[in-house]
Amino acid sequence: MTTEELRVAARSLAPAWPGLRARRLLRVIGPAWIVMLADVDAASVLTAAKAGTDFGYAMLLPIFALVPILYLVQEMTARLAIGTGLGHAELIRERFGLRWGMVSVTSMVVVDLLAYIAEFAGIVLGASLIGIPAGPAVVAALALHTVIVLSGSYRRFEVATLVLSLALFAFVGLAFAAGPDPAALLGGFSPIQPFDRPGYLDLVVATVGAVVMPWMLFYQQAATVEKRLGPEDLRAARWETFIGAIGSEVLMAAIVIAAAAAVGTGVAGEAVAGGLALPAGLASLAQGVPGVLIAIGMIGAGLLAAVVISLSSAWAWSELLHWPHSLNLSIRRAPGFYILYLVEVVPAAIIALVAQNLVSVVIDAMILNVLVLVIPLTFLVRLSGDKTLLGPLAASRRYSAVLWIMTAGLLALGLTSVIGVVDRLV
Repeated sequence: MTTEELRVAARSLAPAWPGLRARRLLRVIGPAWIVMLADVDAASVLTAAKAGTDFGYAMLLPIFALVPILYLVQEMTARLAIGTGLGHAELIRERFGLRWGMVSVTSMVVVDLLAYIAEFAGIVLGASLIGIPAGPAVVAALALHTVIVLSGSYRRFEVATLVLSLALFAFVGLAFAAGPDPAALLGGFSPIQPFDRPGYLDLVVATVGAVVMPWMLFYQQAATVEKRLGPEDLRAARWETFIGAIGSEVLMAAIVIAAAAAVGTGVAGEAVAGGLALPAGLASLAQGVPGVLIAIGMIGAGLLAAVVISLSSAWAWSELLHWPHSLNLSIRRAPGFYILYLVEVVPAAIIALVAQNLVSVVIDAMILNVLVLVIPLTFLVRLSGDKTLLGPLAASRRYSAVLWIMTAGLLALGLTSVIGVVDRLV
């Protein structure tokens, strides 16, 4: 990228909507939207449902407070991808060496296994609500998981996942179907939060971990490179990231609202499958049309996230090892990349069929996400402020300071809750 191109891109950073053509925005839609919707995965759904069940609407304020954090984190990945043409793992290796690249990618993969299990368990649970047995549900999910990425081009993959992402908006319909009380709902935005109640802080941290996950950094940067977006697309990419962040949190809020409203009705219910049990709020809605909406949302959330997490891992390892890693390449030309994508989910699918009582494991994994996120996020902040790397696109000192404060805050929050998790386990 030439210096003049970088200057043009830097000037385009001003988020003035009137200067953004709808055609440009439509052209760039994909990387940010898909990763933001995949962020509302099966584990996130359970975390939000438990928050609504246990604490009513109180979690709405923390959820929407996370929109700017989610945007700031993911905007850096788009900026780095457009400014360097490299994925996150590849960029870490180039700037900090193979060893640090291994640390960053390995830390992500550790939590990915738990995420895979949660996705397939969520698919099994959703399928059970509409009468589909666990075995066929997992086989069908694995088959579709394979077909989506073997479509032969990044563009076809992107269209398939964009369509799949629409299934998650079933949760918005569920929130309306639950019939929340408007006054009580607005009360959830009160700055007075129930931090004195046992378990609330842990759920706040789990919600942070459910909203900003390590694999998201690797996916959006790699997908932006794969889509071949240039400096002229940067403003639109920022808007896509912002819109995606809002969409992601609207879905999380919808789940909290549905669970909180259903708890208020006092209707009992139960839904257990795949080692997961729906928190009481959603379980009481798991019949009739609301049950179908939950099923559509859970299956869509689990499948989309399984595809995106698998692809982020395959991209990360392939970038790190300098293997060919494009969806536009055939299996013959990029065997390692496709093998990583296809086989890493199989053990998780098997575990989801036989595991029991995964709810506490899933929520503890969300808490662990916050701690693990700090490793790739630290590299992300350092790289985004590197003027020798990005020139005019580099973050200013003031902007970088905000990012460092955010990273330190996440680390402190994660350490506090991880210590609590360890105490419970010990």
